[in-house]
Amino acid sequence: MVPVIIRKLESSKGAIHKLMAKAENEAAQRKLEWEESQKRWRHAEDQRRVAQARADSQKQLSEIMDRWASTVSVERFFLEAETRVEGLDGERKDKLLERLRLARSMLGTLDPLEYLEGWIAPDEIYKTKFDQD
Repeated sequence: MVPVIIRKLESSKGAIHKLMAKAENEAAQRKLEWEESQKRWRHAEDQRRVAQARADSQKQLSEIMDRWASTVSVERFFLEAETRVEGLDGERKDKLLERLRLARSMLGTLDPLEYLEGWIAPDEIYKTKFDQD
């Protein structure tokens, strides 16, 4: 019985080697496909993050521009108020000038360059890890 099993194993040696080689090739192919899939996923994720960074940056810039438009309106208000106060005399003028000074100090910056410095460009939010063709 044992000799029969040994002969059977020896005669199957070639078939076993073929099956092992086939399995190794299939495993290598699956690994290659998985690596390609991961590469495509990383590239797609990178592109998604680039697009998100651009959208976030555009939104922030739009908000900055809206705040600046509001600031310009406020600045016009103060200029008009100051012009009118200059036409006054005495204690009322002094009181209103002080109130204007206090009101201006509450608002913070009116400098558009400071607004722009606060903006974050898309590449500052996320820089692609792939070459741009």
